[in-house]
Amino acid sequence: MIRAFLGFDIPTHIGAQLLLQSRKLPVDRPQPPENYHLTLVFLGDQPRHVLEELDMALERFHAPAPMIRIAGLGLFGGAKPHNLHVAVAPDPMLMDLQARLERLCRSHDIDIPRRKFTPHVTLAYLGRAVQDRAVLETAVVRDMGFAADPFTPEAIALFRGHQGKRGNSYDVIARYPLSNM
Repeated sequence: MIRAFLGFDIPTHIGAQLLLQSRKLPVDRPQPPENYHLTLVFLGDQPRHVLEELDMALERFHAPAPMIRIAGLGLFGGAKPHNLHVAVAPDPMLMDLQARLERLCRSHDIDIPRRKFTPHVTLAYLGRAVQDRAVLETAVVRDMGFAADPFTPEAIALFRGHQGKRGNSYDVIARYPLSNM
């Protein structure tokens, strides 16, 4: 089984901007820049043959490249936050692309969790207990105006995730070019 997802790589210069922002925040486990990505569809653990079939379908998939605009900080987890991230503006081209990819995956019998797509890039996982939630929330509110340079991704990436004692790591299995319209 291969743990996989579809998403966008974050360009190096944007990763540098995100890294500088994450260093201003009171977190214990910031993501390294090589882990920055924007997940479009989480595939979960899949057999190799399912991913090979999806790969063939994605080779024939055509879509225009959306403009990605990173702006603002956020927390997932409500009263017990577990994820600190930068938000991505949900523009119509991005939302359409994500929905089309999700339908494509479902048509290949991949069980995609049914939840609202909230585009974001994770800066840090917060673990079970945030040391000082009030300090973190204050930092998030203080930096709500953060914005990175907008960018247009060149391709959709099929990522493989690896879980380890020191956290997750990701590598790209394949890339599928987007059109520049």
